[in-house]
Order: sequence, then structure tokens, then C-alpha cells
Amino acid sequence: MALNIFGSSRKEAAKQDGDKQPETLETLLERRAKLDKKIKKAEQEAKRADWGLPPADRIKKWGHRSYIGGPDLETWFGIGKHQYHYLVSKGLRPHHRFLDIACGSLRLGQYLIPFLETGNYFGLEGEEMLVRAGLEHEIMPELVEIKKPSFAFNYEFDFVFVEGFDFAIAQSLFTHLTIEDIEKCFRNLRPKAGPESTFFFTYFEGDSSDNPAESHAAKGWRYSVAELEKAAVAQGWAMTNIGVWGHARNQKIAFVKPA
Repeated sequence: MALNIFGSSRKEAAKQDGDKQPETLETLLERRAKLDKKIKKAEQEAKRADWGLPPADRIKKWGHRSYIGGPDLETWFGIGKHQYHYLVSKGLRPHHRFLDIACGSLRLGQYLIPFLETGNYFGLEGEEMLVRAGLEHEIMPELVEIKKPSFAFNYEFDFVFVEGFDFAIAQSLFTHLTIEDIEKCFRNLRPKAGPESTFFFTYFEGDSSDNPAESHAAKGWRYSVAELEKAAVAQGWAMTNIGVWGHARNQKIAFVKPA
């Protein structure tokens, strides 16, 4: 008698399929979350391998959004929009002069340049390549021509291109800097501040003992509120810590005003 192997296999497979319980939406979402976590971890490990590359090479490889921490549309537009809404809630109005320190590829600028009156947006960035990409891909050229934003490109916190400011922000900048470079930023910005000028900055709160030795755009730094306040006060500022402000990556925020 011939043995029907294939027929038995099909019956057994059908029986096993019948025994399986249908997956719920919660189960599928949980599986997706685990997969997304694995993908994100793999991407982070791949990026760490590129940390030794010059910034221009990393920008070309990662893209102008991912380089500054916007690997997906939700993060890119979400963080920019969150900053915009927060600043308006704190009193920013179109007639104010605004200084965007480490403006990158205009994650915030794409919202503020249209909002502010002509000539009132100033962006400082170390990598000119990022700003060029932002102007090309994130905002209409006609709008740039109308609003006339100003930019300077250096890592020395040289603010010579702006006479003064009403509001400023350094979002996800101090999270990549040594305390010495943070102090330099405070020191060089102080002469540009008027009596009512307000400078917001974000930070990761934590133990600074394990911070890297040199500032780096891809590495992370943590500081206590006391350390940041000490750096600010030494350069002529009075600091107010706000802390949690709904940031997608749990960065906290504080602001300084002239002392």
C-alpha cells in the first residue's frame, strides 16, 4: 500500500492552523512595538559606527533631518511644532527678534520664519550644509525671500551677526556640549541681551561624571540643575528651571535672563 505523505502533512498543518488562536489587536501592536524597538536599536548601533566621520560625511549619509534627531516625520515635525507652540505660549510675538542657536536644518525655523516679521529670525549653526538643506527642502524659497532670515556659521558662538534679541533657544544643544562650551555660549550671548531678553535651553538631567570629554553632535551629556545654574550665573545670567515641558525625548528646559 502506498503511503500518502503529502496528504497527511496537509491534514496535520490544517489541524495545527485550526488550533491557533486568532491574534488580538493588542497582541499585534505589542509585536510591532517590539519590532520597532529592535529596528531603532539597530539604527542607533549603525550610527555609532559613523561617529568618527566628519560632520559633512555624516550629514550626507544620514540626511539633514536624521542628523539633528528627526529620523521620522512624526519626530521631525513634532519637535519643531512643539517648540513653536511653547515659545508662543511664553510670549513670543511676530515683532520680536528671535535667535535660534544651533538652528540645524530648520526644524524650528520652518515654523518661526513665516511667523516672525521680516528680518526677525536669526539662526546660528556650525554646519552650513544643514541650513542649506533646510532652505532647499523645508521652506518655500519665495517665503525666505520675503522674510529675509539671517544666518551665521561657526562653532565659537560668535553672535556678531545679530545686534540683539528678545527671545532665543538652544534646543538639543547643551545635550551635546561640555560644560566649558556651555559657559562659552552663555558668555558670548550675554552682551547681546537686553534687559528683558529670554534665552531658553534644553538639557538632560543627570550625573555628569560619565560625560564625554569633548563636545560632539552625536553623543549625549547630562547635567544637574545646579551645574547649569552655576555656569549661567558666572556669565551674568539669572536662571529659572522649568523642567518637564512635554518634550518627545524627555529633555527638560530652563531659561535665563540678564542678572
